[in-house]
Amino acid sequence: MRFCPARSNDRSDMRWVWAILAAALATTPVHAQALNAQALNSQAVDAQGVDAQAVDTQAVDTQAVDTQAVDARTVDGPTPRLAYDLELSASFRGGAWTNDRDLSGETLVAVASTRLRAVAKLGALDGFAEGYVQAASVNRGHGDLVEGWLRLTAGAFELRAGRQIVMWGRADRLNPTDVISARDYTLLVASDDEQRRGSLMAQIRLGLGLWTIDGFWLPEFRDNRFPLDRLRPGIAVMADQRVHDKGQFAIKIDRSGGRVDFSLSWFHGTDRTRDFVAVAPPTGFIAGVQQQFPQVDVFGGDLAGTAGPIGWRAEVAWSRYRGANTIYRKNDNLWAVIGADATVGNGWNLNLQYSFRRIFDFQDLNAVQNPIARAVALQSAAVNNQLGRTQNGLTFRVARKFFADTLDVEVAALGFFETGDAAFRPKLTYAINDRVRITAGADIFVGPTLSYFGRVRSLSAGYLQITHGF
Repeated sequence: MRFCPARSNDRSDMRWVWAILAAALATTPVHAQALNAQALNSQAVDAQGVDAQAVDTQAVDTQAVDTQAVDARTVDGPTPRLAYDLELSASFRGGAWTNDRDLSGETLVAVASTRLRAVAKLGALDGFAEGYVQAASVNRGHGDLVEGWLRLTAGAFELRAGRQIVMWGRADRLNPTDVISARDYTLLVASDDEQRRGSLMAQIRLGLGLWTIDGFWLPEFRDNRFPLDRLRPGIAVMADQRVHDKGQFAIKIDRSGGRVDFSLSWFHGTDRTRDFVAVAPPTGFIAGVQQQFPQVDVFGGDLAGTAGPIGWRAEVAWSRYRGANTIYRKNDNLWAVIGADATVGNGWNLNLQYSFRRIFDFQDLNAVQNPIARAVALQSAAVNNQLGRTQNGLTFRVARKFFADTLDVEVAALGFFETGDAAFRPKLTYAINDRVRITAGADIFVGPTLSYFGRVRSLSAGYLQITHGF
């Protein structure tokens, strides 16, 4: 099997992964007991530290590294000059998908991947790194440094720098305010959390009891990767617009731990989600299409609480786009999600949410005279959920654990009323033991061709994945 990076920067990312892990190993005293089986297996990072869900910036805090994990007392030989903790872990996955996630026409794709993780602490300084390499049977191989950061804590202040994943929003999986970190929707993984892509940033945090104030500077832009049809006859898909926006910043004020949790946020930068734009085609093509990324300000807020046995949440974001207002660019919009969940019967968790989106300065793109410009503009509106002035939708999720919590059963659905498209996602996960689990599921997309989910109907697929490790 031949492996070729999907993008040139993937090679650079993986060099950083290996460099960070090599540096971590280099700082460990060279001795047979320095990194024993307990320090390397998936038990070294327990539920108090970094578990299978720990990809967000809250997952590894100053308490996340157990001081008993790998310290000077467990190492025979010379005593280190400074007391430090280091935990390394690896996870291996193998699986098969009946379709890929990139509109390439590939079917029955076999996938193998390794994900590496390092957690370290030295006095007031701690750090975290995670990266992966993945190979598929369709002659593609790539990797990414998902996260790699250092943090300095001094009382109520924290300073964190490096590639980080930041997750905003209190709604269930449908988060209007979650605009800082990106995702790779083409990545063949069983967990949605593993699609997340960190970005280089500096973060400063001030904690004041129940209140937290965060400030971010983001010199790196990383986009959301979506399925892209590159096989249409006569259509040239040009290289994506290159973005060098070192002036991106964000602010968030959060209050957690009271009867009602809430936050307010503002992001100023480049939209991670693309627009399709018609550009001059090269010789021999009738049309050229490029993915471009507009400038945006996103003002958001969320809140959550409980009312007896029912948990409720709400989230809203107003997106205001800057720059030339063309038929291809997204329009300013207001997006709100409100919902509730409850556990009923013998442990069934039910979650229901309503999604509302209002598009400002909406125009009917079917009235565009140029057929090529009209077709591209309509596709851009479809992938950005802006085909109509108003969009209404519902999400539903039901989940339950069986057999002493070794089997997780979940069925999720999301649909939009006006366009009639929907996604259905059943999933089963069975834990054979603490380190090995099997996941089987499906992604089923339905709807008209010119709709958010209908345009990727051909990507409907079933999958099976075996995971060893975290």
